[in-house]
Amino acid sequence: MQVRELAHQYAGYVTDFRRELHAHPELSMEEEWTSARIARELEGLGIPHTVLQNRGIVAVVDSGRPGPRLAFRGDFDALPLTEEVELPFQSQIAGKMHACGHDAHAAMVLGAARIAWEQRQHLCGTAYFCFQPGEETGEGAGPIVAHLKALGGVDRAVSLHVNGAYPVGSLYLQDGPMYAGATRFDIEVEGVGGHGSRPDLASDPIRPACEILLKAAAIPVNRHDPFATCVVSPCLIHAGTKNNIIPGSASIGGNIRFFRYGDGPALVEEIRRLAGPTAAAYGCTARVTGGEKCTEPVLNDPASAAWGRALAADLGFSLIPAQGPSAASDNFAEFLEAFGGFYAMLGARSELPGTSGNAHNPTFCIDEGCLEEGLALFAACLFDLLGGKE
Repeated sequence: MQVRELAHQYAGYVTDFRRELHAHPELSMEEEWTSARIARELEGLGIPHTVLQNRGIVAVVDSGRPGPRLAFRGDFDALPLTEEVELPFQSQIAGKMHACGHDAHAAMVLGAARIAWEQRQHLCGTAYFCFQPGEETGEGAGPIVAHLKALGGVDRAVSLHVNGAYPVGSLYLQDGPMYAGATRFDIEVEGVGGHGSRPDLASDPIRPACEILLKAAAIPVNRHDPFATCVVSPCLIHAGTKNNIIPGSASIGGNIRFFRYGDGPALVEEIRRLAGPTAAAYGCTARVTGGEKCTEPVLNDPASAAWGRALAADLGFSLIPAQGPSAASDNFAEFLEAFGGFYAMLGARSELPGTSGNAHNPTFCIDEGCLEEGLALFAACLFDLLGGKE
């Protein structure tokens, strides 16, 4: 059976499952119902699977014959938003919504797992179907990657992300960086409080905090490799309670985006290097934290990206020309860093009135026609890499 025929055959199944997930959203690392529902579905299909301690799931379809090893990833966490689009399968949980399409991702991977299981006699090798919690908080990928490594690793990993800016039937897949890496930083400047009329008797933390903020924001220009794009964005500053009281402390928080492996912790260290002496010059101290929890950039290896584009073109996808990377982030980066593969944006634009293609928005909505398209591409990856055996 042709890939397109298989995708069409299972599209209704994927759509129904996506709608069920959509109606029952759960926030990152709280996905108890979602994980159990996916596991129950896999059990009903007879597909071997392991539920990890973090509620991630790895399903395995082993053809029983030697061959390549391919992993698919679908995340399944939702966001703290109240859905404003009226749908028959609208979120049933106030304040929680699948506003980034992760319900679609998990459903497409489940559909691919069912195809692989029911067509395993035509495969050579092993396919792994990874259902990931906690993408939004950067927590869920690591244990799944570690589990795959314990099983011997894979040759490639593949993931799709629905994109409401692109029409159904289109795909954006470029070599190299697709998404930025991300980490955060926090700075606590400690001084000595006092009366606003006697700054000489205090050590004002506000002035060094302001100077540190400006220096941190200038790191990409003054202290970083100009050929490795990054952004250091101080996004909050807090100090004081009244206009005649010099506070004893000031705090700064911000976000870092970058496109080269390892730059996140290095940039936090650069902030730490400049913050201490700057605070000391004002009789204060500075403590910088961050960088420990870091999402690396999503980097497609060129060979895998070219492979994905070729398969998509054969399926009739409209390939969107390279536009440069997005400053968003996704910890599928951990799969790509470990194994290589590709991450692509799947056209999913909805034409329903009152909806938005902008993710993380209460009016976010996709055209469910994208599910069959994504399933077709997953199936093409499966049969092309694991080979056909008639």
